[in-house]
Amino acid sequence: MGKRKSFSISDKISFVLLAVALGIFATAQTLLQNPNPDCYFLISYGRYIINNGSLPQTAYWLVKPDVPTLVQQWMCAVANYLAYSAGGFAGIVALGLIFNLILLGCLFVYCRETLKDNQVGFNTAVFCWIMLCGFSTTRPYSVTISASLLELALLHKFFSKEKHTRKETVIFLALIAAVFIFQINWQASNIFYPALWILCYIPVIKAKRFRIDLYALSALFVGAVCSFLSPLGIKGPLYMTAARGTVKMFNVIEMLPPHFPSLYTALQVIVVALFVYAVFKKKLNSVQFFMAAGCFLMSCVYMRCCWTLVIPIGALLCNLEFNERSHKMMRWAYVAAGLLSILLIMKYNLEKTDDREVMIASLPAPDEVTLYTDFNTGSFFLVDGYKIYFDARPELYGEWITGDNTFIEEAYAAWAGDLDYDEFIEKYGFDWFAVTEDMPMDTYLKENEDYEFVFYNQKDEINIYKKK
Repeated sequence: MGKRKSFSISDKISFVLLAVALGIFATAQTLLQNPNPDCYFLISYGRYIINNGSLPQTAYWLVKPDVPTLVQQWMCAVANYLAYSAGGFAGIVALGLIFNLILLGCLFVYCRETLKDNQVGFNTAVFCWIMLCGFSTTRPYSVTISASLLELALLHKFFSKEKHTRKETVIFLALIAAVFIFQINWQASNIFYPALWILCYIPVIKAKRFRIDLYALSALFVGAVCSFLSPLGIKGPLYMTAARGTVKMFNVIEMLPPHFPSLYTALQVIVVALFVYAVFKKKLNSVQFFMAAGCFLMSCVYMRCCWTLVIPIGALLCNLEFNERSHKMMRWAYVAAGLLSILLIMKYNLEKTDDREVMIASLPAPDEVTLYTDFNTGSFFLVDGYKIYFDARPELYGEWITGDNTFIEEAYAAWAGDLDYDEFIEKYGFDWFAVTEDMPMDTYLKENEDYEFVFYNQKDEINIYKKK
């Protein structure tokens, strides 16, 4: 489709309204999802790094002393702490908005490169961005996705040519190295993503012939070497081995298959439809095949991989043809969706509570309390300097990092009610408790007259008790 030299008045109005609507949508999603419970840990961890100039060797945040630790998202933690130190939780919301807009920009870069059309690329980017609204937080994932999208755009641009000059190759490999170095320091647990995208380009199947692309193979080698360039050393690229067993123990939702039906189900249907259409039209190439198949299979196994479905959508849409009418319809649909987000902002203001702040105020000072927390509750207290018993990062406490499973097994037993609570409480000297509503520990404290109920955090479903 050729480029339009001029736009009608209605087009110009729709562009203005679209910019406003997207701004409203981004603001609404950022307000609804920030601060995320994980950000409390990230702020605490980033504060330690800034104050000490190094990564901690032991879990300083635990009541149990000297538990070895290895936390992988140190750069994101520093970014969260700097935002918090600059503006409190308003700074966290602002950082979430920045991350969200970066994601939109990188989606456009990727879709524009793969689709070779500004309007189709932009409409596709906005659609995928709306589908990924759950990533509008200061957790590392939104920027991880953005880095993958930029890498994919780089790969597509480089491999769209069959021959390359030495300068082009050097720049390409340098940028690949930068992606891997950034990823291993930003979120080491997802270092496999930039490797997966390169793997899609190594086997080339064309005209019933198979060959190995040496440029892609070289890029994978450079990336593998650069994966060790972080304070984590060799444990960085191996970090996901730490999660074996521990996340299953606590049924961490990110490591479970997605629910059916769900938003991700809709994305899976779109990918399958585009894949079948490309096969039917004989337009499917080997890169599109490996990306669509790989991302679809990953999305069926792990919730944390469902975001990858936007990648084959961007890669396969180039096989469709769009007319000007379809662009206008999508643009006005996005305007309507964005303006309706005003209702989400109103909902946020109506439901906004200070439950966490009141909960923290109900406790003594951090140095005057020995606090029990469980899988769901631990993170909420870290930003205020409290030492906790446990939190929602079970992979940190497994054998691969700590050397044995003693602590993680005890924490799970306390979570599941498979131990003697009297002996457990006496062992650590707990005198205050933050427990998830209706869990075994909550039932024990509620029915034991030696403990007094203090506060209920309705928003986060946390009960606070103290020893009489």
